[in-house]
Parts: sequence; C-alpha cells; structure tokens
Amino acid sequence: MAYMIFEKKTPRLGTPVMSFSKLGAITFNQTASRQFEKLKVKNILLMWDSESRKLALKTTTDEKDPRSYVIRYNDKGNGASFSAKTFLDYAGIDYSQRKPMTIEISSNNEFIVEVNIPDSLFTQTGEHGETIA
Repeated sequence: MAYMIFEKKTPRLGTPVMSFSKLGAITFNQTASRQFEKLKVKNILLMWDSESRKLALKTTTDEKDPRSYVIRYNDKGNGASFSAKTFLDYAGIDYSQRKPMTIEISSNNEFIVEVNIPDSLFTQTGEHGETIA
C-alpha cells in the first residue's frame, strides 16, 4: 500500500485565515481579526469576480451604504465574521464544511483582502443556481 501525505486542516498559527462557516458567514481567525481591528475596519464591501472566481473585500467608512457588511468582532477577541449566506448561495460556494483559506491583508491596496476561491469549494450548480451539465 502506498503512503499518502496527510494535509493539515488548519494553517499555521499567526497566519491570517478566512473561512466560510456552515451558517453562511465569512469568518476570520484571531490573526486576521486583530489586523482588521488595527486598521479600524468596521464596514466592508464584498466584491465578486465570477470569471476569475475571486472574492475581494474593500473597506468603507460609509456606514449607511446599503451594500456594506458590518464586521462583527468576537467578544473574546478570537475572530471576526459577517453574514454572507446570500452571496455564498449566489456564487455557488459550498459552505457545508469549513475550509480555511490563507489570506493576505493589505492596507496599501484598493482591496484589504483579495483571494482566489479554489474550484473545490464550488457546488455543482452555477453562479446563479443553475445546474451544470
């Protein structure tokens, strides 16, 4: 029998990580949430490029913008999240199991987070719910 390399389920400590929770939220680990707090991130705009399957987050200071999502920081300081079920369903992203993705948080770019969503995280339906043959 051949050996198979076991892949760790969670990235190293100290690495910013984003996940899609089973409840349909986009969550961030403690490292990412601390960086967001340091940058005073309260509201973000969720952006989606369906062709390249890229998700981007852009900060906004306009708390009244109806397109913005409010970042909720956990009381214990161990993470942050925002509800994104409608978006995840729209994009066809499978959030039935939590799958962490390492992210880079940048205060110097237009987008605070920009990440390619791996093909393995998509359901068998298209980006608007249509079934793929």
